[in-house]
Amino acid sequence: MTQDNTQGTEIQSKDRSIAIYRTYPPRWVTPSIQLSVYRDEDRENLARYLNMPEIYSYLAGPPFPYTLENSDQWIKTGNERMSKNGTPLDMCLRDMAKGGILIGRVRVSDTSDEDLDGDDVGYWLSPEYKGQGIITKAVKLMLQEVSIKELGKRKFNAHAFHDNWASRRILEKVGFVHQPDREASVVKNGQTLKMWVFRMYLSEEDIANREVVEEAIPLPSLVK
Repeated sequence: MTQDNTQGTEIQSKDRSIAIYRTYPPRWVTPSIQLSVYRDEDRENLARYLNMPEIYSYLAGPPFPYTLENSDQWIKTGNERMSKNGTPLDMCLRDMAKGGILIGRVRVSDTSDEDLDGDDVGYWLSPEYKGQGIITKAVKLMLQEVSIKELGKRKFNAHAFHDNWASRRILEKVGFVHQPDREASVVKNGQTLKMWVFRMYLSEEDIANREVVEEAIPLPSLVK
């Protein structure tokens, strides 16, 4: 491929990512942090975070080291994960007060309630933003608006590594319950690591009584 063709492909990819970004409105978690779809310019930040031991050590899937090519694939795959109604299932967290930089990720699943083997929710967050309730609210918001309201899901499954107490606390705050009689494992870096299993079952009464998570009102300076 010539340099001109390569540049043309990059421009088309960027134009496509901008079009996707503009198509789906963000969900505001705080007055300055939003959930939105991925953009091509997220690739460097994505690679930087997924090479941090404090992040990749607690994720089952991503390869290490994490390359820019891996980021490109993540962005493409993430933006292709849509519900049957065309709602994004995989969104990144952005700090709009810092130019919209990617700082984390939340995804939900559209699998059947009868399929409780995988993960119906996944997430990670930049270390500098932890301890502020951001990821807990973001997960609650995605589950509420997409999984429960749109998809009609009532049964959920999730995992966390045995020593990942922070992730366990997030799941429990969201409503998941640890299943002591169930255990899972994953092979990571040649080692078999045990994982806690969590479930959440919601009746119609549970949903009626469930705390409603309100989107934040963005700072006026961040709304264009």
